[in-house]
Amino acid sequence: MNMARQNEMGAIVAPRRGRGLLLIGASLLGLLAPAGMASAQQAPAEAASADAVDGVEVITVTARRRAESLQDTPIAISAVTSEGLTARGIDNVTQIGDFTPNVKFNSSVPVSASNATAAIFIRGIGQNDYQLSADPGVGLYLDGVYISRGVGNVLDVLNVERIEVLRGPQGTLFGRNTIGGAVSVVTKKPGDKLAGSLELTTGRFNRIQAKGSIDVPLAEGVYSSIAGFYHKRDGYVKGVVAGAPDLGDTDQLAGRFALRLEPSSDVTIDLAVDGSRAREQSAPNVAIAIDENAPAAQVWNAAYSGAPGICANTADPSRFTDQRCFNNQWVLGPYRHGGTFSSISGVFTNGNPRRYQSASDLNIWGASGTLEWKIADGISFKSITAYRKVTGFWTRDSDHSPATIVETNSDWKQDQFSQEVQLQGDVADGRFNWVVGGYYSSESGNHRDLVNIVDAVFLSGAVLDGKSLAFFGQGTYEIVRNLNLTAGIRWTEDKKTFGNANQYVVEAGFLTGAPFNPDGSGLQNGDPLMGPLGQRSTVKDTAWTPMASLSYRFSPELLGYVSYSEGFKGGGFTQRVFPPFAFIPSFKPETSTTYEIGFKSDLFGRRLRLNGAAFLNDYDDLQITVNDPTLGFAPIIQNAAKARIKGFELEMQARPIGGLQIDAGLGYLDAKYRRVDIRALNAGVTTSTKLQNAPKWTLSAGVAYNIQADGIGSFQPRVDWSYRSRVYNDAVNTPLLVQDGYHLVNASVAWTDEDKRWGITAGVKNLTKEVYLGSGYADSFGGLVEGVYGRPREWYLSARYSF
Repeated sequence: MNMARQNEMGAIVAPRRGRGLLLIGASLLGLLAPAGMASAQQAPAEAASADAVDGVEVITVTARRRAESLQDTPIAISAVTSEGLTARGIDNVTQIGDFTPNVKFNSSVPVSASNATAAIFIRGIGQNDYQLSADPGVGLYLDGVYISRGVGNVLDVLNVERIEVLRGPQGTLFGRNTIGGAVSVVTKKPGDKLAGSLELTTGRFNRIQAKGSIDVPLAEGVYSSIAGFYHKRDGYVKGVVAGAPDLGDTDQLAGRFALRLEPSSDVTIDLAVDGSRAREQSAPNVAIAIDENAPAAQVWNAAYSGAPGICANTADPSRFTDQRCFNNQWVLGPYRHGGTFSSISGVFTNGNPRRYQSASDLNIWGASGTLEWKIADGISFKSITAYRKVTGFWTRDSDHSPATIVETNSDWKQDQFSQEVQLQGDVADGRFNWVVGGYYSSESGNHRDLVNIVDAVFLSGAVLDGKSLAFFGQGTYEIVRNLNLTAGIRWTEDKKTFGNANQYVVEAGFLTGAPFNPDGSGLQNGDPLMGPLGQRSTVKDTAWTPMASLSYRFSPELLGYVSYSEGFKGGGFTQRVFPPFAFIPSFKPETSTTYEIGFKSDLFGRRLRLNGAAFLNDYDDLQITVNDPTLGFAPIIQNAAKARIKGFELEMQARPIGGLQIDAGLGYLDAKYRRVDIRALNAGVTTSTKLQNAPKWTLSAGVAYNIQADGIGSFQPRVDWSYRSRVYNDAVNTPLLVQDGYHLVNASVAWTDEDKRWGITAGVKNLTKEVYLGSGYADSFGGLVEGVYGRPREWYLSARYSF
């Protein structure tokens, strides 16, 4: 991809698609430079010694694999510390999307019934499907360890030091599947002093939450920490049918043990083990619309409802009150459902007492070891070794009624091993710093969906083995004082092997005398739906992902940069395959090329921080999840389009007077398809279709004021507001899944004693009771549109003690 061309005189000319960004960025830098330079001329020493309480917080990040100030990093990055998370009442990583520009988290993805499966989108790029054979579009990292799947990636904020959100492709240092960006969660390391904290919280829906941690030094150079978390609350989506559970509850337990060893001043070893467990009801999906004329709905109403004379008679109005009928009587609003989760109990129970009940169960445990060794002056070595295992089970009553149109039971098993090594250093008196390294990961998984469709049961499943190998290098050279050139490249080989497990299992009630015949082939019990069972296919992708940036420090307060980067997301297979497929369909990798210009500024003695970036992203071979009627009734993943996404972000933190904190963010996206192919057209995607999960505007603001009261302590009232413009929740822009712009307001008041040991916080989330759709799915075969709505207004009260 050519970044520039030469004109007739031999001069280098920026490509047309990048010129607009360069002009915008140059204008912004021109406006800011005088203010920054004037501030520098006033009193550099004074600015450097600004009181951390009065000035904007200095945050250290590791976005370039080395510790450096946020304001020295020429990347579009947002970072929030543990104090910022606590002040906003953040419980898990998905909630940072409320105040981060051009970032959207779906805490419950379409089709899945798991409460712990998130889809992350940055600048309109992500992955809305959780299946084992599809990679995420935004990388999630826990202490440098890549979390390879969406299932289990709703990380609790447990002993977290900070969260970094990196926008744009991070293909050089972070590697595959960071085509949209990366989210890095960094935990606190054990301290050398005995210290700890305990926080207890109660709230609406009978909320009970406990969170605590303690640092225990064991010996000189041996330090440990233990952290724990428990959270339980009732569901917010009420079941209206006898025996139907309330959905959207919470029942989670998590813990983490960390050990830091410092055998010498040159060597540090960090070991950690973490685990979590969830035993919850299914994800809080509700019916948004039901089409009683859809194929599956017609079959049910005419032959299986027990009341064909009523349910199948479209002229009889009593069908809308007869619970045996499947129609719009089960559209009950955002906070009620009619599902029963018990249609075929007794078939293939496999010893799981929660099978064919409402369930979202998850077990996660992981272990990691990080070695850092200062080999010599200017040279250091780092090794990150990790293992992670996730097992889960969840059920989904997709028709949200007592009918058995579509019900699903899912089993998930997945484990991953990864090893990364880095060698980094600096030469020429620090003018050139570099990092080279290698990465290897292996993954195995088994995902099975037992799907009941009216009168038959299908097994939709897959076994997946994956391996990834990469080598990378990046360096930064100071060309002249304050002018730095950074360049890097990564080579990746990604290999996946997929095993087919799709078959027709058994008719409900073991009605073997009348085989179900979905495609005219006369399937019998146990017949495979496509090809021989256990059929295995392999895809192998290789990619080079380079980056380059040029940054200039105009003054101690102002940094400007331009950058070019590429990223890719691995290919894979479509797991949900039914006739007429006779083979396992695969899809290719996605690729992106991004041009960016940005600035970072700390002004007026660090009382005002203003950071911004503008970008243009060419996005090719989009993997979109669609229902293509020419290829069966199940959602499949296809490479079907090219898109161009351009926009900008602005973030501001201000401390204008002592005690007053103001934070704000603004994001803009102009995301359009440039080309779609026949497969996309068949599914209903055209060049005028809007990209999913890419709202044009994202805005946020927060205000807090610290009030000192002698002899009592301090009080801090805080209000946070966020806005998302219209969001399209699926690839084909289903009208009922379009969420118009909405506002969220959270408010709290916190008290802390003078010794900063005791604290009490009272708060309200979703103060204005906004009703908004977070994710959704349209099933034309089953005749329903479903979705998950955001949580309603909730109050909470917490008390904490630190020592």
